Amino acid sequence: MFTARALSALRLSALQRRLLVGLCIALTSQLYLSVWADGFRVSAAVILYPVLLILVMRDSHRPQTGLVTGLFVLLFRTLTDLFSGMPLIQALEIEYPGGVFYLCYDVLLCLLLSDRRSASYPRLWLATLVCDVVSNVVNLVLSSHGLNLSADMLAALLWLAFGRSMAALTILFVSRSYRLLILREEHEQRYQHLFLMTADLKTELYFLKKDAEDIEAVMSSAYQLYERLEAQHADESLTALALSIARDVHEVKKDNLRIIRGIEEEVAGDFDDETMALSDLLHILQVSTRQLLGQLRADIRLECSCDRDLPIREHYRLLSVLKNLVTNAVEAIQAGPGHGNVQVDCRVQGDDLRLQVTDNGPGISSRAMNLLFQVGYSTKFNPDTGDINRGVGLPAVKYIVDELGGSIQVDSRPGVRTQFDILLPLAAVTGGQA
Repeated sequence: MFTARALSALRLSALQRRLLVGLCIALTSQLYLSVWADGFRVSAAVILYPVLLILVMRDSHRPQTGLVTGLFVLLFRTLTDLFSGMPLIQALEIEYPGGVFYLCYDVLLCLLLSDRRSASYPRLWLATLVCDVVSNVVNLVLSSHGLNLSADMLAALLWLAFGRSMAALTILFVSRSYRLLILREEHEQRYQHLFLMTADLKTELYFLKKDAEDIEAVMSSAYQLYERLEAQHADESLTALALSIARDVHEVKKDNLRIIRGIEEEVAGDFDDETMALSDLLHILQVSTRQLLGQLRADIRLECSCDRDLPIREHYRLLSVLKNLVTNAVEAIQAGPGHGNVQVDCRVQGDDLRLQVTDNGPGISSRAMNLLFQVGYSTKFNPDTGDINRGVGLPAVKYIVDELGGSIQVDSRPGVRTQFDILLPLAAVTGGQA
């Protein structure tokens, strides 16, 4: 079944969509039963017709589609009769009521449903029922040259219309439900992407603020140098150079602070006041990791578990901690054995939330353990370019854990496993809502 979404993706014009609807109905109308009079047919195409009119031509307010469809149906049926040896005039006389049926149906639908996009299901059902009954009456009258309709025939038409309108309504319901499901999934994906991006930005803010402190120290030192040179009546060019450096660094500091304020304004929103269930946070972590594993084509399995589904207030920070640790574990396994497992275990321990991230990768050497949380230290580099990783992931983890009043320990056995063990106060993580 064609949908408006699929057709819009194909960038079909209104005329092309009308022609497509007409062609579909003309083809499906060839499956029919002839009853009561020559030219009067009971066809399953009448179930498909309102579905296409509502989904594909939902912005149409004129019965142009009905005219096109009627002409297609008349053409197809007439050609079929001609191939069977029937004279042209006789074929047209027999088949033209079928074309009028689809025109009449669309005219009535345009009158009854001016807002096809937002019409309720009862209105849709009633409109298709009326269109079916009235169009069938017109078709039967034209086919039988004004033959009087009996009560039994009208009752049969009503039951026929009832069945076909219910079938059409069922298809419309399934189609709308499917579209809502797709939209819901797209919304969830956008939300997860936004959440991950915000968590990453909040982590980067820490380093920008640290840079601001370093810039402040450099500016202060440059200005002190200027004052000393001036007090000692040093060469004017050196004094001017020291002052120029202090001014330039001050400008860099102002630009840095503007960037920090801009990012803070972007990431500071309604989410900061909300809580997120720990299970939802772990789900986002799994989705993000699956994307990373797909990019790396890695044979690595991630398992997450929690003993209590806590409401997490510091969800950005917690996700940043877990994402950094899991990403490091994945990259370590990929660089080592190439396949393995990463386990994330969250459980309440007294007044603390305990987070354990364990992997069976190559482990961490004793030398690397001493430098693990230093900014800029990294064992990862790009073999193609020789560029070394920034080395900010684990320092960011340590900074966030310290800010939340927690502790972090690392236990690594080279060639066996590595485990990061984090304890965070429940009150700090949940905002006292646990």
